[in-house]
Amino acid sequence: MVVAFTISLLAFGLTDMGITDALKILAVGTAGSIAVTAFYPEFRGVKQGDAVSVVADTAVPSIIGRIGRAADSGRKREQIKIVLPNGSEAIGIVENYGGLISHPKIRILYEEKLVE
Repeated sequence: MVVAFTISLLAFGLTDMGITDALKILAVGTAGSIAVTAFYPEFRGVKQGDAVSVVADTAVPSIIGRIGRAADSGRKREQIKIVLPNGSEAIGIVENYGGLISHPKIRILYEEKLVE
């Protein structure tokens, strides 16, 4: 949205376009930035190395889960491997992709416990 605002101001200042044309450019840029924000996670999915939020069960609402790293890439309802901060690995299903500030949510199916 900042890019769209900057481009519309530059176009208005550097050319002889009217204020209505600049507002139209700003409106198109704003709509484009909202569309990218809404649909980009669906196109991207979960990639290897992404930070993910690991939750035990989706029947019990959990806002914050443990944070891990995706060891595999995956899409919704697919199983992926997750590496947890303590070094253990887990298998989970991608529940949702999260948003701009939230991590994708992975429902854990199986966790490997390290024994010393």
